[in-house]
Amino acid sequence: METISKPLYYHASSAEDEGMYIARKIRELTDKPHSFKMADIAILYRAHYISRTIEEVFQREKIPYTLSSGVPFFDRAEIKDSLSYLRMIAYKDDLSFLRVVNTPKRNIGERRINFLKEYVENHGGSLYDALRLCAGNELFASTKAQDFIDLIERFAQTGPKMQISELFSHVMNQSGYETALRTEGSQERLDNLAELKQSIYEYETSCGEECTLENYLAHAALYTNADISSVKNAVRLMTIHTAKGLEFPVVFVAGLNENMFPSKKVDSLKAMEEERRLAFVALTRAQKMLFLTEAEGFSQRTGGRFPSRFIFDIDKNLLDYEAELPPQLIARTRLYISESESVLQKKDALSALSEGDTVEHGILGRGKVLAIDRTAATYTIKFDKVATPRKMSFKAPLEKVE
Repeated sequence: METISKPLYYHASSAEDEGMYIARKIRELTDKPHSFKMADIAILYRAHYISRTIEEVFQREKIPYTLSSGVPFFDRAEIKDSLSYLRMIAYKDDLSFLRVVNTPKRNIGERRINFLKEYVENHGGSLYDALRLCAGNELFASTKAQDFIDLIERFAQTGPKMQISELFSHVMNQSGYETALRTEGSQERLDNLAELKQSIYEYETSCGEECTLENYLAHAALYTNADISSVKNAVRLMTIHTAKGLEFPVVFVAGLNENMFPSKKVDSLKAMEEERRLAFVALTRAQKMLFLTEAEGFSQRTGGRFPSRFIFDIDKNLLDYEAELPPQLIARTRLYISESESVLQKKDALSALSEGDTVEHGILGRGKVLAIDRTAATYTIKFDKVATPRKMSFKAPLEKVE
């Protein structure tokens, strides 16, 4: 079997290009006689949202795949909810209505939905029509039905004049949906929402005059409820955490960009070392062939993209580059990494304490450090004399008790 002696690194011009490169390589590896099977190949990434572009490419290119962690991108609840809001603006269909009329909560539960269904049976029309006609009914007095109607009507009028990504941002904000996710505290779901906006942005930049809300929804529908492979001979997609303890003949580590891997959530040098250890885990999952990929471009989540510092951590003699990186990109990336490390060093210098440390304060007395927020530069401390934990600045006069 033909193998390569070194891992292969590819710097893509865009996320789409990265996905297509992976697809091409998989075809090359599996089309030759006595070569690899689809099931020999795993694609690893730092976070679930990174699978979106790869899934889109694989579906178009008819590459069978299965997700070993999470669910397909367009089948995730927050993606279906968001697209249903856009479908409500475009079509006001019953399926979308039932999905979002009470998401987030508007006190329009099963009893009121059944009332609307009965109204439609007797008078015809859609569930949304029924709600508009019945919103003044006493049954809906304690609900936010009128707020929902106003939202849909407003964007049905103004939406055609907006870019789809702009419309999406306004709807997520004014519907309260994004706020509800933030309150829920699920960063993963917020990341998925941001990735959906990224997909809309990419669609806008590629489709020209055909860029209408209806055309985008038709485009997204191609990937919704897709026939994900149930056959055994399929490429496996998973997060690096899921891959711990597993090995595969061929591994692609995708999304090797700053703020993706390492994660943008890294807030200390210690956390960065944890990311570096995770990178080691990812790279050592490969038994025979290893591919490292990342992409240029602009991300709605993090702005301009730079190659991951973990690529530069590998001695250049130990990697085969598909093409040399432009010197300007290398210079900009090294500057970005240097500034990032400087920020982390300053945060660590300010934070001389660790979770679990016992401290003494001149007025509040003795307490224990429960949590450290390096982004906000605060400790959460439970003082013996105070009933509830207090947040204290890194600059507060605290003395560590040995």
